Amino acid sequence: MTDFWAGKRVAITGAAGFVGAHLCRALVDRGASVLGLDLVTDSPCWRVHGLAGLAELTLADLFSADNLRYHLAPFLRSPSAEIIFHLAGVSHIHEAQGSAVRAFEVNTRAAWVLLDVCGQMDVKAVVLASSNHVYGSYCSASDEWRKTQATDVYGTSKAAQDLVARCFGAMGVPVATLRHVNAYGPADPHMSHLVTGAILSVLRGEAPVIRSDGTPVKAYLHVGDVVDAYLLLAERLAASDLPTGQPWNCAPRAPISALALVDKVIQAAGLALVPEITGEDLSQSGYVEMLDASQLRALGWAPRWSLKEGLVDTLNWYRAHGGMKWVE
Repeated sequence: MTDFWAGKRVAITGAAGFVGAHLCRALVDRGASVLGLDLVTDSPCWRVHGLAGLAELTLADLFSADNLRYHLAPFLRSPSAEIIFHLAGVSHIHEAQGSAVRAFEVNTRAAWVLLDVCGQMDVKAVVLASSNHVYGSYCSASDEWRKTQATDVYGTSKAAQDLVARCFGAMGVPVATLRHVNAYGPADPHMSHLVTGAILSVLRGEAPVIRSDGTPVKAYLHVGDVVDAYLLLAERLAASDLPTGQPWNCAPRAPISALALVDKVIQAAGLALVPEITGEDLSQSGYVEMLDASQLRALGWAPRWSLKEGLVDTLNWYRAHGGMKWVE
């Protein structure tokens, strides 16, 4: 941990969400002054991290350049390196597919409005949340992973956002996009997420349910490791130590199948349970995700949590917080 963040003014869109609140807490703990911009002024994630009184969470219209300037200009007035993290977005694949126009509005249009404002305000670094889904339905260990081949709404909207970032980067805005894989960890309010759902099941003594056939192979990172990647990219951008407009992959070295992951959750709980495989969603049967994060590792990033350690940490957190009682 460095003292880079001490005294820095940092704005975060989507600050009330799962990853956003973790990022806020990490920055506050490092001595930064944090402004959260969201559609709400409170959330279970915000409360459980104890952020009230430590950081400001305010309503903002991300589609309005005037509204963004209204919030950001007074806050980012310090001569120190001001940073913006843009995490706001439609993050659920099925939600995006059900409302394509809204997904492109939130995931793409909001990015170009924000980047245009950042360019006018001489912000020192902007890091946008992207996704492994820009690569499409299958990621391989070959050079195919370098091509953005998404055809679904969510992945395409994020790929479009990354193109917008590349464009503004070419115009001199110090921006990077972080294409990270599935984040899991404490204080995830989404029970539909595989890790969170499996943990809640085993805490009730029930067999976790796998809606797929168990074969999809994906990568998972503890949310603390995702936060580390965001912080690292921002530090390097602010130091003019990175090419601007570039995407960065963030992933562990090895993915895991849905069935094997749920088995590890059961093992972490020390129970003798057999997952229930319903096979009701076969849309990703045979999916294999192999995301190359070697460029980010070359910058000095590496996961601090092994999958086993991360699952135990997450399981213990939910056990201590009564499952999902912290959301109430």
